[in-house]
Amino acid sequence: MSLNNAARTIERVVKPVSQIADGAGRVILAVMVLLITLDVVLRYFFNRPIKGSYELIEFMLVFIVFTGLAFTQTKTGHISIDLLVTRLSKKGQAVINSATHFLCLGAFILVTWRSIVKAEILRAEGTTSGLLFIPNFPFMWVVALGSVLLCLFFLIDFIDSVSEVFRLCKKPFLWLFMDGAFVLVLVTFPLWFQWLPWEIGRLGAGLFGIFLMLLLLFSQMSVGPVLALVGFLGFSYLVNPDASLALMGTSPFRTASGHAMSTIPLFVLMGVLCFYADMSREIYGTLRTWMGRMPGGLAMATVGGCAGFAAVTGSSLATNITMGTISLPEMKRAKYSDSLATGCIAAGGSIGILIPPSIPFIIYAGITEESIGKLFIAGIVPGVMEALLYIITIYILCKIRPSMGPPGSSSTLKEKIISLKNTWGIIVLFILVIGGIYGGIFTPTEAAGIGASGAFLIGVLKGKLDWKKIFAALGDAINTSSMLFLMLIGASIFGYFLTRSQIPFMLSDLVVSLNVPGSLTILAILIVYVILGCIMPIIPAIILTVPIFGPVVSELGFSLIWFGVLVVTMAEIGQITPPFGMNVFVLQKVAKDVPVAKIFKGIVPFLIVDAVRILLIFLFPAIALYLPSLME
Repeated sequence: MSLNNAARTIERVVKPVSQIADGAGRVILAVMVLLITLDVVLRYFFNRPIKGSYELIEFMLVFIVFTGLAFTQTKTGHISIDLLVTRLSKKGQAVINSATHFLCLGAFILVTWRSIVKAEILRAEGTTSGLLFIPNFPFMWVVALGSVLLCLFFLIDFIDSVSEVFRLCKKPFLWLFMDGAFVLVLVTFPLWFQWLPWEIGRLGAGLFGIFLMLLLLFSQMSVGPVLALVGFLGFSYLVNPDASLALMGTSPFRTASGHAMSTIPLFVLMGVLCFYADMSREIYGTLRTWMGRMPGGLAMATVGGCAGFAAVTGSSLATNITMGTISLPEMKRAKYSDSLATGCIAAGGSIGILIPPSIPFIIYAGITEESIGKLFIAGIVPGVMEALLYIITIYILCKIRPSMGPPGSSSTLKEKIISLKNTWGIIVLFILVIGGIYGGIFTPTEAAGIGASGAFLIGVLKGKLDWKKIFAALGDAINTSSMLFLMLIGASIFGYFLTRSQIPFMLSDLVVSLNVPGSLTILAILIVYVILGCIMPIIPAIILTVPIFGPVVSELGFSLIWFGVLVVTMAEIGQITPPFGMNVFVLQKVAKDVPVAKIFKGIVPFLIVDAVRILLIFLFPAIALYLPSLME
């Protein structure tokens, strides 16, 4: 049997199992939404909350994450950085992929093994939850079984890449031998570090670990396994292998059962339901009715639509794709310049990072232990400011050069008022979710559950959601959440290594000892985020750097809420900055006839405005901090 046939045989057996697991996860996610909604209703209206709902949500989250990991790998693959490897020849890609897929497989074999061991320990000890006394070991088995399925798909990818090496390379055994030698040297570095004639201290080990992490990240290996593997190896060297193996068994469960992190699948589901309910198209239509007759009116409506859609998705890429699909054809028919049409979509998509709910804010809050609610509220004024400055920029550009965005036909006052009926869904959701958090009515988790329920009810009332769309929305939410949680699991393991290396604390001490003004240090850090935003998705950028820079900012006496707003803003600006802005390349898949260079040209005015906006937030922190201060 050829290697390719072997991979297809494994796939035929495993894929149906992963689909069943994914289907079970969708059901559990729907039950989680229902549980949270019922708990809130029963508590506020009948003073009878559901006993143990907190624990049930944590266990459900474990189930959702680990039943979705494998199927996500088959659908879209987990997040990786394809900046360099995709530029190589097919042969070079196959050789590198055979090594990276093997490393992914190895990392999750360790997770599987240690999760099984931990499950048996929990069963023997009779460990249960604190309130409902639910045994913990079955959910540890869910972690193990989900990891097994993911391992099998990493195995399929590995076999496929080895098959490609044999097909494309003249000396396949030589290339595979070199792959094997690289992997062997890499995974044994905790041993040969100890054999070196000089001592490698914590700092040296930490710096080497960061170098190794970057090397693997830019080899297109999935972000989560990279962080888990490097964290495991580094912790083995700095502590001992037994402690590191124990970490591989406990950290995935602990990360996936964090109650605050349950907001991720719930808010993602809310946004996806709004997408399937066509709310983005409706809000764009309303804004087009109100602004269409102005110079650049369709572009202004696009920015406003991006802001409105961002208020229920929290994703810049989703906003980019959705608004690009809706508004670009309209602007082309109105003979807008390609640079303005695509530039306003790419820039407007970045608003999704600031206007809550924002997934990057949730990730940042989990790392820094700051309040998710305060971060959400802190993003409102900067996000609205961004949208208004973009609209003003479009107006000025089209006043100077009317051909860029010709005015459209005018609408009567009656037509404008009637069009407002299309916006009620998003307005109600935003007030419900953000108003509930700001007013202290809901916790972020409760707000996310209520928001998902609200999006479902609004979609049904509008007649836009059927069972097929609802089931698809649940699947999309699990797919996105699984991608995020795989990175968070890896980041958790890597974080233990980073803490042991003392690098964050050494860096804080170094910065303080330099007696450099703190503002200059913050500026230098922000420049790093622009560069990172150019070459990688924002979530990995936050996961990789905030554990290092967070202690520095805190030591300098700056607010981590304020810094969080700056971080996600700078990284998002990086995603529309030449030459590697990721939002631009995503948009180019929608605007296939518009060259990338022309999209970048259209972005330049918005980047200038962004620089002004960042400077204002930097100089006047109250822009971000005033509203959160009222919550105290």
